[in-house]
Amino acid sequence: MSDPIVDRLTRYAASVEYERLPAEVVHQVKRLVIDSMGCGLAASDADPVRAARDLALGVRGASPATLLGSAGTTTPDMAAFVNGTMVRYLDFNDSYNGLDIAHPSDNIPAVLAAAEAHGASGRELIAAVALAYEVQAAWADSFHLHSGGVWDQAAYAAVSAPLGAGKVIGLTPEQLEEALRISVVSSMTLGEARRGTISHWKAAAVPNAGRNGVFAAMLARRGMTGPPEVFSGSHGFFAGVTGEPVDLAPLALEDGVDRAFRLMESRFKRFPAGFVSQTAIEGAMEAREALGIAGADDVAHVHIRTFESGKRIMAGDPTRWHPETRETADHSIPYVVACALQFGTVEPAHFEDDVLRDPELLGLVQRIDVVQDPECDAAWPEAILNILTVRTPDGREHTAAVPYYTGHFKKPMSDADVEDKFRRLTTGRLEEARQRAALDGLWRLEEETDLARLMASLAVA
Repeated sequence: MSDPIVDRLTRYAASVEYERLPAEVVHQVKRLVIDSMGCGLAASDADPVRAARDLALGVRGASPATLLGSAGTTTPDMAAFVNGTMVRYLDFNDSYNGLDIAHPSDNIPAVLAAAEAHGASGRELIAAVALAYEVQAAWADSFHLHSGGVWDQAAYAAVSAPLGAGKVIGLTPEQLEEALRISVVSSMTLGEARRGTISHWKAAAVPNAGRNGVFAAMLARRGMTGPPEVFSGSHGFFAGVTGEPVDLAPLALEDGVDRAFRLMESRFKRFPAGFVSQTAIEGAMEAREALGIAGADDVAHVHIRTFESGKRIMAGDPTRWHPETRETADHSIPYVVACALQFGTVEPAHFEDDVLRDPELLGLVQRIDVVQDPECDAAWPEAILNILTVRTPDGREHTAAVPYYTGHFKKPMSDADVEDKFRRLTTGRLEEARQRAALDGLWRLEEETDLARLMASLAVA
């Protein structure tokens, strides 16, 4: 039996080569890698990262990959998991949204680990990242996870990661098909990972799919096979995960150059919070300046109008008004808006325990309400429209309507902005000279022939 989706995806994977990539796509991949590495290094000391790294350092293999920010090595699948958890932990890596939401940059740690372990070049890495990014974004454009959020967005990485990893380690077309089948059948993740009070696993759910993708590619290289009809079968992906019939047309993945690459529409994040809140944060900063707000006591009430995904993801549960964990707080529109009003920005330090327990800040959170609004729904998914009305105790009001935040492809970060974000995230971890050397190497990624050397440049002193 043959699965038409497997055929479509593996044909597309075979067509993506560095030499065929437009110059702007190559440049965008490098921007995405710089952004992801900065996010990962900033999370070097996070509790789930420490746990994952400690486990990985006890695992050795014949083809090692480097743990980001260190000189330690492990197997490529374990490196994919640790490095992916680092990149995702702060919720600061870029996003993509179509019919559904995804973080295709989650593929970068998985593909990078496989590439380093198997001696791939920087050019091969760039092509594989572009491939994995395009596949995951195409999936988010084409389908929607089923059953009211039972399944997690990691389901999309289960499709893209084995293709990127398999491409970069040189699998044959037949082996690539098997890697895809093994990964998809074994990697479905429950949406509970991001519901209620959110745990450490939020940062690890998609990296675990990336780890499985690398592992699947390694198994397929050695002859392991997977179920033939993993997508279209009676118990396959479409029957269980999307609840939709097989439809090849929306994927629009035929020969690698049939349309503009979706990674050109990636949304870099300005703030370490769920991307549906990025415009809400900017709106709060605008209102703070317009009303002369100096702190929580200067705010009587905040009314936020948002779209369905914003309400559901970041304001659809009582825990979003009483966040007990960092992971819950960065997925709370009331909390991040309160931070923006209190501090004038939102930074990683605002999710530390002393801020999470600040009674003045939490009091402000209780004075914020969030509603779904038809105007905001109509602007989605291209615009991330949040409309905030902030009222002061003396009755003054300011309404801010922000459709595009700094980092959205309609209002992009410059290369200098991307570099500045990397420097801010790695200050205290890399000395200034090391920052310059790391950035220089990442901007010249297509010239790199030894990815272990590149990873060494990112080691934290």
